Amino acid sequence: MSLRRTIRKGLDLSLPGEPEQSVQPGPDIQHVALCGRDYNGLKPRLLVAEGDTVGRGQPLFIDKRDPAVRYSSPAQGVIAAVNRGRRRVLDSVVVRLQSSGMEDLQFDPIDSRRQAGLGHEQVAERLQNSGLWTAFRTRPFSRVPLSNSRPHAIFVTAIDTRPLAPDPAVIVRTDPDAFRTGLQLLQLLTSGTVWVCTGAGWDLAIPDIDRVELVAFSGPHPAGLPGTHMHLLDPVAADRVAWHIDCQDVMAIGNLFTKGVVPDSRIVALGGECLLEPRLVKTLAGAALDELLSNGFRQCEGCRVLSGSVLDGRHATGAWAYLGRYHKQVSIIREGGDRRLFGWLFRQRKPRWSTSQHGRYSGMIPVPAFDKVMPLDILPAMLFRSLLVKDTDQAQALGCLELDEEDLALCAYLCPAKTGYGEALRANLTLIEKGG
Repeated sequence: MSLRRTIRKGLDLSLPGEPEQSVQPGPDIQHVALCGRDYNGLKPRLLVAEGDTVGRGQPLFIDKRDPAVRYSSPAQGVIAAVNRGRRRVLDSVVVRLQSSGMEDLQFDPIDSRRQAGLGHEQVAERLQNSGLWTAFRTRPFSRVPLSNSRPHAIFVTAIDTRPLAPDPAVIVRTDPDAFRTGLQLLQLLTSGTVWVCTGAGWDLAIPDIDRVELVAFSGPHPAGLPGTHMHLLDPVAADRVAWHIDCQDVMAIGNLFTKGVVPDSRIVALGGECLLEPRLVKTLAGAALDELLSNGFRQCEGCRVLSGSVLDGRHATGAWAYLGRYHKQVSIIREGGDRRLFGWLFRQRKPRWSTSQHGRYSGMIPVPAFDKVMPLDILPAMLFRSLLVKDTDQAQALGCLELDEEDLALCAYLCPAKTGYGEALRANLTLIEKGG
């Protein structure tokens, strides 16, 4: 029997272009990439150069502070580009797909009977060697966990309440056995509870696994965010670190052990009014978005492609025009910037969603809407003040260690001053992690 939690505070944005919740094959992809900005605090050491041939699962770079964790190629091919930004920051490593002659990384398949005899070290070692260890993120700090660390608890996210998001239940139904196997392996990585957080309509049976708890969440966004789940079920702190992982990566872990291969595909939602057919597609991890969206646009005045949600995604352009490591959707929204004469007087009956901010930059403006959309037991206005002035002691006392940028996205959307609270949070978390 699963637990149930209902979220009262929050806000659902009804954007046009909701994707059809059925999985279809995606177009052919010729380029994939790993983007450095997907990994907070990464200090990369490149293991490849332009022109090198790589196989699927071969490491492209490692983190200097934890060399045991590998960041692996999603596909076989040739290194087409190593893009760097200001101060030599790694933007992306691009792989052009072709038969390179390099063997894909493979492991010995392990059946369910032998999996029961595995220990923490064996599971962790295979995940680190395959590159799937990077599917985990810690809370606090939202970083890839250290190779020698163990979490207080693990949260599996099988619900998504972001605008235009895919239904995780549809995705898990494509390979439910892999999902169940992945859950059995996850409980070997922690001595605590594995929380499986689902939507209210979840109908997939999960076997009785030791220390695996099923919790059904309902309510408006952010009911589907791991920060909300942790706050309500098992709060984190500086000395109580939890990990979270998406349901698709749990399926990938299951296939890694049962089949011995590094999975290369992902199911993502393509949504937005500028698309001809908003839908779910099966594509490659890190796919080039211009290839993924080829011939899929309506005749629009102009549109912006986002990897991720309209609330917390990133503008997919230049060296970052690839599917993010932790993104489950690609959102298309109209470019703003146009002004309507007396637009404040003659309101449109149907809202026209675009990138226009409909506000101005100024000092922070505390508004009651912050409390109405924040389901966590924190004081948002006071927290935002401390974040903006970088008062890290006060920010910690007000609960910033429980948060990630996505948890503050709704408040940034509603803020009349259009203040980037997510960026302020990340700056404070970086200072705290350094001992500030």
